[in-house]
Amino acid sequence: MILTLEDIKNLCTETSFVRGLDYFQMGNVTNLEQFGNKITATVEGTRDYTVTILTNKKTIAATCTCPYDWGGYCKHIVAALIALSDNDPKIKKDKDKKEKKIMKILNNLSFNELKDFLTSELGNNPSLRNHFTIYFSGKSSKGKSLNDYKKEINLSYREISDSGGYIEYGTEVDFSYIRDLADRYTDAGNFLEAATIYQALSEVIAENMEEVDDSDGYYRDEFCLAIEYFANCINEAELSHIEKKKYIDYFFGKYIKNDPDYFRENYDDALSEICLSKDDLEYWKKLLKPYLPKNLPDSEQWSEYYQAKELLLTQLYLLDSLNHEKEFYELVKKYYRQEEEFCLSYIERLEKDNRCKEAIKIAEEGLDLFPEHMLIEIRRFLNRFYKKQSPEKYKQNLINLFIQNKDWNDYERLKEICSKEDWKEKILSIIINNLPKDRDRFSSDTIIDIYLKEKMFEEAFEEVLAKKSLFTLDTYYKDLSAKFPEGYFKAYRELLIPFTDSKMGRSHYRNIVSYLNRMKKIKGFEEEFNELVSLLKTKYAKRPAFLDEMKYM
Repeated sequence: MILTLEDIKNLCTETSFVRGLDYFQMGNVTNLEQFGNKITATVEGTRDYTVTILTNKKTIAATCTCPYDWGGYCKHIVAALIALSDNDPKIKKDKDKKEKKIMKILNNLSFNELKDFLTSELGNNPSLRNHFTIYFSGKSSKGKSLNDYKKEINLSYREISDSGGYIEYGTEVDFSYIRDLADRYTDAGNFLEAATIYQALSEVIAENMEEVDDSDGYYRDEFCLAIEYFANCINEAELSHIEKKKYIDYFFGKYIKNDPDYFRENYDDALSEICLSKDDLEYWKKLLKPYLPKNLPDSEQWSEYYQAKELLLTQLYLLDSLNHEKEFYELVKKYYRQEEEFCLSYIERLEKDNRCKEAIKIAEEGLDLFPEHMLIEIRRFLNRFYKKQSPEKYKQNLINLFIQNKDWNDYERLKEICSKEDWKEKILSIIINNLPKDRDRFSSDTIIDIYLKEKMFEEAFEEVLAKKSLFTLDTYYKDLSAKFPEGYFKAYRELLIPFTDSKMGRSHYRNIVSYLNRMKKIKGFEEEFNELVSLLKTKYAKRPAFLDEMKYM
């Protein structure tokens, strides 16, 4: 599967794409190779990170050993995907060559030769022997309990922790071997054994969160995956309600214990995933009943307020799923003016019951009750009705949605319904004047993007210059450097020397060379460019690493 740059943009944030493209252009992607449907690469960042990409004809899945946790793929994965797209013919050729070589060897082996090789390797490698047994029989060569798996995973923690048992930021336990083991059981249809492995993994990660310096990054991601796969395995096992009750008890117990508190949502999601029948949902409702608060505490008591809110929202979910209509409305009417999530639940249920006029009334009431940043979903609900019934309200709602959420789909819908005069003379100004003006924030790049979309290149260029950022110059290089060569070259030159002074190190020097390569491509300034390079080499003559990186300049 070959991805275009547009495809890759859709898999990450705008910031990750720009930085990933920069990493690729600086040559930070190495050891890129493919065998079968698995692609691996090393990407140099703060340190070397390993990117793994699995492909099929329609989808890709990628992981990275970096601690990124901001939505979409990280810059290292982006850089690897761009490198893969850029080098696809070569990668494919190398892949085919490796696979043909292996197949040639296999085709020339006799059954006894292959059997002798496997017997020898299985005898020397207990882990491979166990995987072999699981893969072909669906059973382990040695039975293991939940605690056995936990001891094994805990050993992996101890192997990389310091003398005090603490794991520093950027140091990650490799859980791939335990996931591979669970995959073997899953492939063999032994879902409950795989569930036990994922249960062990999730418990060990949760129990060790105080001992790692990355509780909201790599280890959180691994925990979320473990719980998700745990619940999936329970469903795949197709258990009866009676058989499933112990798992409902388990996830509910973890949910109520709420330790550590940042995993509560995952246990709630797992309950939603496995409670599929009416009996499952009624049992969950029964478990929840003793914990339901009589009222929402004062919002200033944040912890108590949040706990109570989550319990009540869960009750609403269960009442809605079980179609306990009277109880649902009694509860939601009590709280919808206090919390936007209750308001949204109320709106959705009214719509579900074909009470659309009431739903619109409650949604409009919500617009007056809650701060702007809480209203995205309520506005999206209203848009479905405003589009046909109230064009002016639809227009204003789209303006608010774009300013708040910066979704370009809202921008395009808004532009479609406006006349050219209204758009240029009024709506565009409203949007630009209400977007964040803090030029140090990535979100303010939206203003530049708007100017580019509208072909207002001079305004875009002024906004780029105002940010006084080499990174921003690089981001919009392709769009603006050819239109404003002199201004672009001058801006690079003015920013580059103080940037060079700001710190030392190979990574920093490579960034400088990357910016110089951009400058070099701006036509008509060859003499000024050479003067700048000479100045830099003279000024930093006592930095051998810098001169080494500059040798091709």
